[in-house]
Amino acid sequence: MKTIKYIWWLIVLSFIGIFVYQNLDYFMTTAALKIDLKIASWNWAIPELQNIAYFGICFLLGIILASIRGFMKRLGLKKEIKTKDAAIASFKEKIIALKSELDVFQHDPYIKKELSIEQPEPAQPDYVQSEPVQPDYVQSEPVQPDFEQPDFVQPDYEQPDFVEPESDNKKDPKSGTGD
Repeated sequence: MKTIKYIWWLIVLSFIGIFVYQNLDYFMTTAALKIDLKIASWNWAIPELQNIAYFGICFLLGIILASIRGFMKRLGLKKEIKTKDAAIASFKEKIIALKSELDVFQHDPYIKKELSIEQPEPAQPDYVQSEPVQPDYVQSEPVQPDFEQPDFVQPDYEQPDFVEPESDNKKDPKSGTGD
């Protein structure tokens, strides 16, 4: 895994190097940054630096800010761990104290009889059997409407004018003659 990480970083750094080399004219030009807040005495000018220096300064500031944030987070987590460890230690002390009290009661023959009589059986939880739930993807039988119910009203749709065809006997008067 280490070799893969080294190879990965080598590839990334080589791409960065190629990028800088191909744009060397831009990175080597100098520029001065000026800050003007439109107040006569509040004008500042940063001395001329190469553009690559500005990129480097911004990169280093980003690393510094990220490390400060990580350090502060680590301090907060260490404090939380200390409080949780203190709580665990107090719970362990309480467990030891309760065990010693229990040992005193268990070794006393009179109390031991009462403890054995008074100890109920461990309670079993009451489980309620629910109906099996069908998954959403299972389609149940479609429900067909009951057309014979008295409250069902057939919708009245407009029908186009429909002319019934005449019967065959009326159309062809010669068909019944036997010719």
